[in-house]
Amino acid sequence: MDHLAILNRIAVPRPNYSEVVDQTARTIQEILSSWGVPFAVQEFTLRPYMSPLIGLSCLILAVLFFLCIWKKKPVPALIIALAIPTVLIVEFEMFIPLVSSLIQKTGHNVIVNFTVPNAARELFFCAHYDSKTDFWDHIQRGLIYRWIPVALVLALILPGWLLLVKKFKALDRSLYRAIALISAGALVIFWGLVALGFGGFLFLSKESPGAVDNATAVVTLLNLSKDIREGKVRLGNSNVTILFTGGEEVGLQGADRYVQDRFLGKSGTKTLPAYVVNLELVAQNGNMFYGKKDGIFVKYYTCDTALVERLHKACKTVSGSEMGTLDRLTSDGQRFMVAGIPTVTIGHSGLPGLGFAGFHSENDNMARVNLDNLKRMVKTLETYIEGYEKD
Repeated sequence: MDHLAILNRIAVPRPNYSEVVDQTARTIQEILSSWGVPFAVQEFTLRPYMSPLIGLSCLILAVLFFLCIWKKKPVPALIIALAIPTVLIVEFEMFIPLVSSLIQKTGHNVIVNFTVPNAARELFFCAHYDSKTDFWDHIQRGLIYRWIPVALVLALILPGWLLLVKKFKALDRSLYRAIALISAGALVIFWGLVALGFGGFLFLSKESPGAVDNATAVVTLLNLSKDIREGKVRLGNSNVTILFTGGEEVGLQGADRYVQDRFLGKSGTKTLPAYVVNLELVAQNGNMFYGKKDGIFVKYYTCDTALVERLHKACKTVSGSEMGTLDRLTSDGQRFMVAGIPTVTIGHSGLPGLGFAGFHSENDNMARVNLDNLKRMVKTLETYIEGYEKD
């Protein structure tokens, strides 16, 4: 089965709440089995409606906040103002489900391990197989999400004004009160837009096929697995683990579970130095890129410069050019970075073309795929692996 045939099977809408995403996990396993590549399946509790549930919670809190401002209740307003960032930080940054656990299902990570005698390190390659459709693409959403800190500060100022009103009657004028109510109303509208960004896909009929985000990366790692199995890649003294994750598009849940179990849990083991190359937006037009920083909302982690240098060499060997950069992104790589594991996320720039726009929409289709770049990415990863043998 060639690259295109596999892509045609995988590049279909496969949101985490659907049966299709489970079928995609089974397809990956079937392909690996047909090639004689051994694998394991890790099950985890998946919260498929994480984003819309969080968005709806923030919107409800914003409405309650407006009512508190209207009724001149500063203490409840302050509590609600603090509740909104608490939900966001606890869910997205601390990975503790407050509201997202209301709906659950079983998610799956597919794990391929190749081991060698006297291994000196373990090289990880990661790609998520789920897809997502959003009301706006990454760039459009960013124009709204960048105002979240401003909205949070404003929500703290308004209860403070109400407290001052009780002390200084001069502040209790109709003009000031109108400004406060308009501001609180604007917050309701803003959090409504955020909720639409988080869960607007529920109102869309056309879904993203997720061809470049992230079916091409899955095909890349499937072919890497096949080449290693067939002895086409010299592993030297490197163990290789290839990880196909579920739940990336709903808060990196599959990667989080793998990292928790493998490295951070009571039974976690890290007997060898570990290095992670995560794949995103592979095999569209353009040169390879790497993400300088990876994060979600609050904290962004810097990629490993030594890994970048190795990948620069491999990229130049295969394509004749060095990698470009992307300032920041959100990917499975963040979960490995949090655990202190050297990590970098790589892909292709999409230029000429849509670049980093148009994802999570019907524009992420097979017409966007550059099969030559897919083949070059497979060869680049293989050259990167063999580069350790030369050290």
